[in-house]
Amino acid sequence: MSQNLFPFLSILVALIGSLTMIIVVLNLIQMNKGEGRVPEEIEMAKAYVELEKQIENDKAKADQLRQLIENLIQLRTETVQTKEKLKMLQNLLDSTTKLEAARDELVAKLNILANTNKKLEQDQKDILAQIELLKKELSARKIPADAPALRVTPSGSGSGTRPYFLEIADKTVLIHKSLKEAPVSIPSASLMQDEGFINLLKEIGSKPTNRLIFLVRGNAGAVANLNRAAQAVAAFNNTNGTEIIPGRLPLPGEGKVDLSIFAQYLAP
Repeated sequence: MSQNLFPFLSILVALIGSLTMIIVVLNLIQMNKGEGRVPEEIEMAKAYVELEKQIENDKAKADQLRQLIENLIQLRTETVQTKEKLKMLQNLLDSTTKLEAARDELVAKLNILANTNKKLEQDQKDILAQIELLKKELSARKIPADAPALRVTPSGSGSGTRPYFLEIADKTVLIHKSLKEAPVSIPSASLMQDEGFINLLKEIGSKPTNRLIFLVRGNAGAVANLNRAAQAVAAFNNTNGTEIIPGRLPLPGEGKVDLSIFAQYLAP
């Protein structure tokens, strides 16, 4: 006995058809809903894409700005370092220039001192030779070693004049400051380098009533040395704007100088 399956198949076909209908309707409904939001979503998507591009561009610009700032900071640091180096080099150049000038000045002074030293050595030899000659002459003439003192007397100086005495010998100049102490001896070749001689001229030039007196020994060497002493005084006048005009008194003998008449102007 065969069974009839038509009712079951009919029901199954009807159910499949109903489900298909429902799916189609749902799809249509969904499509209808989607069609209403598509333009908005597209615009939002476009805006989002544009925003992302803008953010990327901003990030790139920010990175560029940060790099530029770092470069500027580095450049500023290098500029400051360069300025410091330039300043150091300028100071070094100035120091080198000053050292060169000081070196030239020292070399010039050294040459002067070397020449002065040579003159002093020669003067010393001449003085020693002169002393030996004088000793021989004294021995030959049997003249006592202590010659009579040479008394210096005023020669027309006013009462307000303050005299300063420089004895001009053969190779030396002697400054008389005291009646009892020995005069200060200065080799004529080093007059302008001697502090005592310069200070004496400064003191004389400080007042118009001060007067410099040259006491000149009576020999050819002293006369020649007188010219050197006068030139030294003239050089001092030119340098310092003073008007020291030295007077001259002859010392005819070889004895010690007696300045007792001028005791008020000399140390005891």
